[in-house]
Amino acid sequence: MTAPVLGLRVWQLGVLGTALLVGVAAGINPTLGIAAAMGLAFVLVVVSDLAIGVAVFAVLAYLDVLNVSGSLLSFAKVVGLLLALAWLAVVAVRGGERRNLVVVHPGFVAAIVLLLAWGLTSTLWAERPASAVGSIGRLALTAFLPLIVFAAVRERRHASLLAAALVVGATIAAVSGIFTPPDAGSSDRLAGTIGDANELAAVLVVGLVLSFTLSAMARHAPAWRLAALVAGLLCGFSIFLTLSRGGLVALGAALLTAIVFGGRWRGLAVAVALAIAFTTVGYFATVASPAARARVTTAKGGAGRSDLWKVGFRMVQAHPVRGVGAGNFRVSSVHYLLQPGAIRRTDFIVDRPLVAHNTFLQVLAELGVVGLALFVTIVSFAVRCLVRAARAFAGQGDVRMELLARGTLIALVGLLAAYVFISEEYSKQLWLLLGLAPALLALARRSDAPSPRA
Repeated sequence: MTAPVLGLRVWQLGVLGTALLVGVAAGINPTLGIAAAMGLAFVLVVVSDLAIGVAVFAVLAYLDVLNVSGSLLSFAKVVGLLLALAWLAVVAVRGGERRNLVVVHPGFVAAIVLLLAWGLTSTLWAERPASAVGSIGRLALTAFLPLIVFAAVRERRHASLLAAALVVGATIAAVSGIFTPPDAGSSDRLAGTIGDANELAAVLVVGLVLSFTLSAMARHAPAWRLAALVAGLLCGFSIFLTLSRGGLVALGAALLTAIVFGGRWRGLAVAVALAIAFTTVGYFATVASPAARARVTTAKGGAGRSDLWKVGFRMVQAHPVRGVGAGNFRVSSVHYLLQPGAIRRTDFIVDRPLVAHNTFLQVLAELGVVGLALFVTIVSFAVRCLVRAARAFAGQGDVRMELLARGTLIALVGLLAAYVFISEEYSKQLWLLLGLAPALLALARRSDAPSPRA
């Protein structure tokens, strides 16, 4: 029996066994049974069409506040685990039919594997090894998304589908933020399905950029173009309502990137950037409440963020190469409190320890220079892929895909700018964009691509 046939038989037995378990679970707990049935349906979707499965996951990735049976395990994490398992099954059964990121870009995959391996090694010196193991396990679920995305995005329509899914997820998060209670930490800030106003603002920047990108791509489909524009306006308005300074900085970074890398659309990018800038100033000057205006225009140390950064840099000075261990920032931060330099918000370090509120500082403090170098290598590779893909599509005269490559680059830069103010190394949206980058470059390199219509 050949390996593919054997894999198919194992997969069929697995589905049958899972169906029986779902039936038993439904008899014990109907809610759990429904969740299990939905999970099984998702797995079947992934197996039948991996691109659709990834798109569904991209939408569900915005539902972080939902949990499974009252546990701390979020619905998005469960779906991510199911996606990974289903992808492994697809590779086992139809591996030869799929592009393999390991073969095409071995250095990129090696950097991901080394980052995970280094994090796991940090259990040897981490104050709390269990936290390190949990952190790396969580990171592994998202860090391998690029392999899944690369295997799924085999055609141009698959790339557009994933971008549209990210816009749909961001729009759902925005609408939910408008019609649900605001952030628990503030009486007037939107948190939506993300559960945190700053994190919501970050992903809304991605939704805004990609929605405008898809609108420009849909020049021959007025209905889709209008829908994308409406989604973009919702995302943009919701960014204001989050009152997130980091979100506004990320929006500015995205607009500057659009101007620099706008290519033939640089003039349009300048006009859009000016329009958004005037709208932002006008909203906070005339429409926003005095309290909202004061929160955006007055930093005051970033509500304790500067103290967390100070403690983080103390960790780096003490352990510059190896860090304090993956997932141990909150565990070890108290040891760096009584050092020269005033700390005003000690409650964020002693009573309820928080993360660094800076993705790059978080990685540097926990995994040292080695970990940060690997992380920056991964991000830099994705940026280079998008720049090269945009140039290749431009050379082919493929206007739509050139727009998508440039839009993805702008969205990625905006997201990374937002992550200077929050710790989101586990972000699903980040790793989905990192996976879309080499997938777009692979599409641009296909010599058998049909001649596109401008």
